[in-house]
Amino acid sequence: MCYVPFEMNFLQKIFGQKQSEKEATETVSHHRTVEQIQEDANKLWELLHQTVEYYKSLACPCAFPRFIQYTSIDCSDTHNSFYMSETEGFIQTSADCFDAKEIEKADECYRAIYTCKTCSSTYINAWSDFSIKVNRTYLKPLELKAKQVGADAEKPIPYFVGIFGHSYPDRTDFKHVDFERFRDYIRALKNGT
Repeated sequence: MCYVPFEMNFLQKIFGQKQSEKEATETVSHHRTVEQIQEDANKLWELLHQTVEYYKSLACPCAFPRFIQYTSIDCSDTHNSFYMSETEGFIQTSADCFDAKEIEKADECYRAIYTCKTCSSTYINAWSDFSIKVNRTYLKPLELKAKQVGADAEKPIPYFVGIFGHSYPDRTDFKHVDFERFRDYIRALKNGT
């Protein structure tokens, strides 16, 4: 077993496989970035869960245009291959607000009509896996029945964790914001109340 490090060192010298100090530092930095993204994603999902509960205490998610703004993001609309963490999180954390009736899949892996248990608004919900790393889901309104109590959606769309994938939409349509600003955005009511 002692010969392995010598053999590896020998092969690295011959083939130039040894990592430079700079490459080793970049790898460590990359791991910190991945760790930070995971930490932010965990924070985001907890916030989205709490926010859906907040929506339910006032009305239902359907009464919040900014909820609908996020859940309607669909990479197929821009002919790209990405998912948005905020979209996926909102759809999953609000699933218990809806009754689902599966319909023909068309070109999706899954499609259903979602009906709000509170206001009876209806949505089309679809999911597809574009690759091992990119699954995207959307929840687009068909008929909204809830009185809107949330603030109107704004552009560019604020995000805390954001978009991941193979190809991206126009970045001018999105802007990175800190956690507090994102929280305030998704919880804002009409007329700032």
